[in-house]
Amino acid sequence: MHSLTTHVFRDRELTRLRSVVGYLTVGLFVACQFVLQGSISLMVPELKADLDMNEAGVGMLASVFYYPYVLLQVPAGWLLSMVGVRWLLAVSTLIMAGGCFVMSVADSAALAMAGRCLMGVGAAPGIVCFLSTVSSLLPVRLFGLFAAGTEIFGMVGAGIGDFLIPEGIRSSGWQGVFEWFGYTISILAFFALSFLPGKEKRPCDTCGRNCRFSDGLTNINVWLVALYSGLMFAVLNAFAALWAIPFLESNQGYDYCASNLAGMIFLGAAVGAPLLGWISDERGDSRGIMYICSALTFLTFLVILYDKITPGLHYPLMFLLGFCSSSYLMPFMMVKRWLNGSALDTGLALTNSISVMVGALLFQPLIGWLLGFYAEVSLDSYRQVLLLIPAGIVMASALLMCVKRGQIEPCPIVVEDELR
Repeated sequence: MHSLTTHVFRDRELTRLRSVVGYLTVGLFVACQFVLQGSISLMVPELKADLDMNEAGVGMLASVFYYPYVLLQVPAGWLLSMVGVRWLLAVSTLIMAGGCFVMSVADSAALAMAGRCLMGVGAAPGIVCFLSTVSSLLPVRLFGLFAAGTEIFGMVGAGIGDFLIPEGIRSSGWQGVFEWFGYTISILAFFALSFLPGKEKRPCDTCGRNCRFSDGLTNINVWLVALYSGLMFAVLNAFAALWAIPFLESNQGYDYCASNLAGMIFLGAAVGAPLLGWISDERGDSRGIMYICSALTFLTFLVILYDKITPGLHYPLMFLLGFCSSSYLMPFMMVKRWLNGSALDTGLALTNSISVMVGALLFQPLIGWLLGFYAEVSLDSYRQVLLLIPAGIVMASALLMCVKRGQIEPCPIVVEDELR
């Protein structure tokens, strides 16, 4: 009897260890994705000199990552339901590493574009694989808490990249940096094959609906909360990541601390995402929290735009702005409650796709385009154009009002290819 108890205890501990390593594996993949997304901005002079590129060319090189990344979100969700997270992430890791190796030997802008595009292809399934792993390996009641780890891993990855890449460029050049990333990312394929779960099967006849692949695309609630996610994500991806620093630098007396203030937004998001996820898990209904967060984000953003406050007060305001805007992750938790089976994979992928398209691919260039109409870009110019973001937050709240209440019980999960 004692031997049997010991055996069961060891199996349970081994399962927990595999769950932790599996979670860290997909988390490190997301971290690598964020490092690669921002890598181009840290090597602009080197790329211009070695590849004979101008500013527009460097901008195109940076953005070409996102086009396959966004376009392949829904296909990635379908592939996830077909082959499972283990094989999808393993292959994606090798594709992303391959893009790094292409960049490491690039001697022309065209070859660099091809390598950057490959990185986007490989990175596309990252978020949906992360969420699927959380759903499979960790307790359902803690889905929101652990799903918010995407924000933490992403911010940590971006921070580490900001430190390591300049150091690597000084010692090995920008091509050496990408070669190092290629070898490092390749190692994740081994961990993916060893610790991530196999293909899951949620039989549709146990719940009757919201299991089919197409259900994730035709559910109007998914589209509504995905748009909410994108409009809230614009605070991070359009303001904090791009336009916050030039806006703050245009305000006399803020040029010395602009980058630190922008960093406070990301810090707030990294703290807010898991905390809001945990509260959502406890309450079971995310909409009330999302309303409160959108209202606070709206008010905080207007204060930052128009009030004459000291830099010392800007720090907590920027932190609060990031904290509240991290509610852009809560739609993923709502989709998890509504959908099952293949539809869940599709719904999560669609939500991520729309979030990135609205938050990054729409707001980033739209703000820049509108600023181009001013003969001289000043603080007042930024204040007028950046009103787009709080207007989007109001629209997000309006869309949330159209979401119908309801929760579907998840289908039972059967892992066809168990870890041995």
